Amino acid sequence: MRFDGYGATIRTTTPGQILECLGSALDTFPGQGPAVRRYGTTTGFHVGPRLAAWVGLDPASGDLYVEAKGETTPQVVEALRTHFPGHSAPRLDVCEDYDQEGAFETLQALVRARKGVRVKGGYVALPDDLVDGRTWAAGKRGGVGYIRVYEAGKHPERLHLARPNWSRIELEARPHYARDKVAASAWSPSHVWGLSAWTHSVGEALTQCSIPRFEAEVRTYSQHKTTLYLARTFRRHWAEMKANGEDIERTFQAVWDDDDEAARKHRRSQ
Repeated sequence: MRFDGYGATIRTTTPGQILECLGSALDTFPGQGPAVRRYGTTTGFHVGPRLAAWVGLDPASGDLYVEAKGETTPQVVEALRTHFPGHSAPRLDVCEDYDQEGAFETLQALVRARKGVRVKGGYVALPDDLVDGRTWAAGKRGGVGYIRVYEAGKHPERLHLARPNWSRIELEARPHYARDKVAASAWSPSHVWGLSAWTHSVGEALTQCSIPRFEAEVRTYSQHKTTLYLARTFRRHWAEMKANGEDIERTFQAVWDDDDEAARKHRRSQ
């Protein structure tokens, strides 16, 4: 099990350090990256003819976004976690390869059996000529979890490897909340399967190992935070009441008494 894709959001005032970090991890030099709508012009890192990673600046937040893809992704992940441990990970792709006859059908059956009835699955690519390779997926693209099973050895760019039975299962995971994204920046590839209930079930069946189920931190009620919110949000109103000599506590009590009396009258009328 390894990372095959990774997105990282990094808040830094020294973007040059990120470029140096990626160049060292991939043993290459920065160049022109792809045009991305949100980030505009980006900086790319190529390993041979393949784009291994790119970096873009978010003009709204000033944060840098790094996206890596492919077999060199584990090197990028290790470098980012070593040099920028405070980053968040809004996207993590993990994969496992199988190279035996019938691997595609076996993986497809496993996901179908463990995903649950609420998670929909279907073919993304079902060519007339099966020599071109099939792709089947479950989940929602862009959701918390999205699984693809495909015949990797039949893709045109891999035909020269002569591995017709090579199939891959890939999970694309997207934590949706800020704290979850920060937590994800420390996960191992197998831990990524624990992000949602259904991918957790598939992951344990796939690896035959116990995988920790990620439990998002639930925001607890805080009386102090509520008081701060009221004091800051309605500061001008409280100040005006105080300047007018009004008793805030007595005013509140009068409102509550009126509401209680209205509620009693309503109950009696029924």
